[in-house]
Amino acid sequence: MMKMITKTKWRQLASFFLLSATITWPAVAATLDSFNADYIVYRAGKKHGEANRYLKQNGTEYEFGYSSAIKWLLFSDKRSETSHFTIVDNQIKPSQYVMERSGTGPNRHYELHLDHDKLQLAVGKKRQPKPLKWQDDLLDLISYQLQLSLDLQAGKTEFSYTVLNKNGNAKVYNYKVIGEELLPLPYGNTRTLRIARVEDSANSDKQIYAWVAPDLNYMLVRLWRGEDNVEQFDVQLHTLTLEPSTAEPKTAEPTPDNTTEVTLP
Repeated sequence: MMKMITKTKWRQLASFFLLSATITWPAVAATLDSFNADYIVYRAGKKHGEANRYLKQNGTEYEFGYSSAIKWLLFSDKRSETSHFTIVDNQIKPSQYVMERSGTGPNRHYELHLDHDKLQLAVGKKRQPKPLKWQDDLLDLISYQLQLSLDLQAGKTEFSYTVLNKNGNAKVYNYKVIGEELLPLPYGNTRTLRIARVEDSANSDKQIYAWVAPDLNYMLVRLWRGEDNVEQFDVQLHTLTLEPSTAEPKTAEPTPDNTTEVTLP
């Protein structure tokens, strides 16, 4: 008998994403193309919502956004997430992350502000300083998806990211390429890499798989999440517009140490 999905599981859909075996496709120069991608949210083969991801570029500055609108029985969830960042030495450097959520339950608003010169993190609209062990590779809840794309282009097949959640707390996300598949999607048949999230606990009952398309600059084309191998949601690419990147790669100035302990008042 199919397990009933909970409100919490639908809310976990809010932040898309992601995600490993040895793939022989050649590495290419890592770039991020501007895009606009629409997705259909399924469960048990039935449509329950829509989602959108986009990337805009202005010189060396990028804006990456995600939004979704989901309805299931009496539950509804609408949200948007936005990350602003630059890229230095193939590493995404987020400067601001904003998330807004409405629907069943209380509305929410979260902000993160990262100052890479002062090595400081601030949270909320009031930009309250938050102490943390600063790392140059800190990412937010959506920018790490694009870092995965850059790393795949560079030929990597296993990934580990330090991701800040909406409250500014850090957690390590691990992913691994586990194979190749030709997927039938609303977008059309697409050659993909299948990527799995590697959970910290060997006894975890959660499963997260993502599929990215090398021919589409490693675009995320499908995301599947389950618990106890029972499907919770299945997000599939419907339409996509890609625009070639015009940004010149940026190189960081040499620094004596990439990790600094910062204590804020």
